[in-house]
Amino acid sequence: MSKRAIVTGATGFLGQHLVNQLVEQGWQVTALCRDHFKAAHLPKSVQVVLGDITDPMSLDKLPEGADAVFHTAASTNTWSQRNAEQDRVNLEGTRNVLDMASNKGVKRFVHTSSVVVYGTEVHDVHEDLPKAGDTSWINYVRTKTLAEKMVLNETADGRMDAVVLNPTHIIGPGDRRNWARLIQMLARRKLPAIPPGGGSFADVRSVAAGHIVAFEHGRSGENYLLGGDNLSFAQFIEKTAEKLAVRPPRMALSEKALMRIARFKDWMSRFSHTEPDMTPESVALISHRYQNVSDKAAKELDYVSLPVDESLDDCIAYLRLLEFI
Repeated sequence: MSKRAIVTGATGFLGQHLVNQLVEQGWQVTALCRDHFKAAHLPKSVQVVLGDITDPMSLDKLPEGADAVFHTAASTNTWSQRNAEQDRVNLEGTRNVLDMASNKGVKRFVHTSSVVVYGTEVHDVHEDLPKAGDTSWINYVRTKTLAEKMVLNETADGRMDAVVLNPTHIIGPGDRRNWARLIQMLARRKLPAIPPGGGSFADVRSVAAGHIVAFEHGRSGENYLLGGDNLSFAQFIEKTAEKLAVRPPRMALSEKALMRIARFKDWMSRFSHTEPDMTPESVALISHRYQNVSDKAAKELDYVSLPVDESLDDCIAYLRLLEFI
């Protein structure tokens, strides 16, 4: 019999790729979606359940006895005025999905966390580091760290068999919001400067595949970093600009300079009630420069990310198809 999965965040960037791969591998997939229109883009064989992870009653509609819950739903907000909503999604929502999985006899919980749980001060990121993000002033970092700990505590207490995955910067086709915004700004020659940070760039299709293999072979209660090519943002921007046949920005701004701009924009947003394009939180994240080698995932999950050049080519082709660039 085919395996059965419940996927939260199924219409998101990672979630859609994960659903498509599960269907291709013969899984029966139930997708929890908030938006019926977005759900229409999922494969026809997928059972769509309209609901919200912050609404426990809507989760009652999900099926019993699934082999796996893939919990990819999360708020990536970096604007402090939406922190309360982010708490509901990342903390209360994760608690609700865990309770649903326990009540409905789900066999394994695969949780999508983030590299940020290790904090924004470390340079060489690996799984043996302490999870420093729970005291971060950045609400996204704090809530993702606390949500992950919630999942791992369930496993430690014997209430749930769970595996945690920590992707780095995810890029690839289907992206409309994350790195796609930087690509659009470059294409339109509206990126004013190069931010100071850098990180590990992982292809979304490789990360989705890593989730499925983690269900099969990941060790219960373990973390697996899913990274890719390590680049500074200057290198990433130069590579992207070359593919777009545009000149990259020549000016680089320090974290201190970017933070001054972000604080002013954040102050103005308190009067406009409109999310600024730059916040102190987002500046702190893009100023963090780290590198990652996914040795543990490579050894235990046979994980390998597609090269960043292939990811960029496919992302740019996707944005051109939509006439976004």
